[in-house]
Amino acid sequence: MAKQIAVFDLDETLIGGDSAQLWTKYLWENEIITDPRFIEADQKMISDYCAGKLDMQEYLAASLQALKHIPSAQIDIWLTDFVETKIKPIFYPAAQKQLDIYRQQNIPVIIISATVSFVVKKIASAFGIQTAMGIDMVMKDGCYTGEIHGIPTFREGKVARLKQWLEEQNLSPEHISFYTDSMNDLPMCLFADEVFTINADKKLQAEAEIQGWKQLNWELYSR
Repeated sequence: MAKQIAVFDLDETLIGGDSAQLWTKYLWENEIITDPRFIEADQKMISDYCAGKLDMQEYLAASLQALKHIPSAQIDIWLTDFVETKIKPIFYPAAQKQLDIYRQQNIPVIIISATVSFVVKKIASAFGIQTAMGIDMVMKDGCYTGEIHGIPTFREGKVARLKQWLEEQNLSPEHISFYTDSMNDLPMCLFADEVFTINADKKLQAEAEIQGWKQLNWELYSR
């Protein structure tokens, strides 16, 4: 029985970038998508996310239009290359160090991200993290649709999905550590027993000062 678990956000927390935006950019660079509206949708998503007013269903419906006729097996091949070329170079060394510490202590590590789960799980797997949750998409004829399946792992949805997972695993940890960069994760911060902010946005920084949460600054290259 795990007495302690460690939960990590993914984007701008474990990695120095946004995986959803980087994935769209990868598809664009490889001419898998050729319509600039997909790039624009991602830019709008980032600004809405930062402003705390993102309509996740609306964004995903637009974002996944380009992939709706492509078999998931093909997407998985692209994802392997994407993780190698775009994600591994921006994985924070301090994040890797922290993951190793938890591993040595046999503390289960979970990634919960507001990015689609087929991207999140591929990244988690590359870094040896077995449990990863993202926004699950409805599948049709072996392809991803733009429709959300179940509770999206976004804002309070992260807490709901973590509770669901703990129940399924029959776990009731005494201590939950949580790492994030974003004020969108406030519900998860308040649910956790211990919070570490990573390069926090201004709103989360202010909240961390009030709550006494530990604020960390992770860099891609050690000085």
